[in-house]
Amino acid sequence: MSIEVEIYEKIRYLHEHEGKSQRAISRMLGISRNTVKKYYEGSQVPWERQGTSGRQRYVVTDEVMDFIKSCLASDEAENIKKQRHSAKRIYDRLVEEGGFVGGESTIREIVAELKDKQAKVFVPLSYDPGEAIQIDWGVATAYIRGKKTKVNLFCMRECYSADIFSKAFYRQNEESFLEAQISGFDYFEGAPKRMIFDNAKVAVKEGFGVHAKAQDRYSALAAHYAFQCDFCNVAAGHEKGNGKRTVM
Repeated sequence: MSIEVEIYEKIRYLHEHEGKSQRAISRMLGISRNTVKKYYEGSQVPWERQGTSGRQRYVVTDEVMDFIKSCLASDEAENIKKQRHSAKRIYDRLVEEGGFVGGESTIREIVAELKDKQAKVFVPLSYDPGEAIQIDWGVATAYIRGKKTKVNLFCMRECYSADIFSKAFYRQNEESFLEAQISGFDYFEGAPKRMIFDNAKVAVKEGFGVHAKAQDRYSALAAHYAFQCDFCNVAAGHEKGNGKRTVM
């Protein structure tokens, strides 16, 4: 996912769910009012460019962000107690291994933000209407034209009402994943503020938990419907909120 798509997603979420003004979003994200105005209503999207305009490039590239996230993710995956990646260590590696020419303060700010997101937040036992939907994949057996067939079952649980939407597919892939959620939004008559993922292999390009990087097409869907993706860490059941799994 490009930096500009990430900015677009944040602008749409802050507008749709936080009710922030263009001025407030510009101040919060540290971007120009023109950029906020362009994406505020969702009528213009970053993946449909009108030619090349020579717009200013961001100093921090996708490659740098991916490297920082991979350093933090490796610490978590290996459960390292000592010699974790500090901001200084990450900066030094970027300079030595990638020829990074930006400032150390830039890396410190990014690392601080990512570590803040990484801090465990226990999901409350109660939700507001439309606040969150938990999704999951499972396997079921169905009789299709008299033949016993194994199908992949996609389920969505509305966390406030515990209402469930499910749809069966022959395959568990990106196309069925996107189609199922759009159908679910039609069923629930709208998209929630947050989508909580229990098993999101088809949505994640790389990483896991708070370090997960969504597939480009899924990032586009999230931006269009203005919802936030909450990827659960491995074995972190408290992040899902609901005690029961949607599917078995």
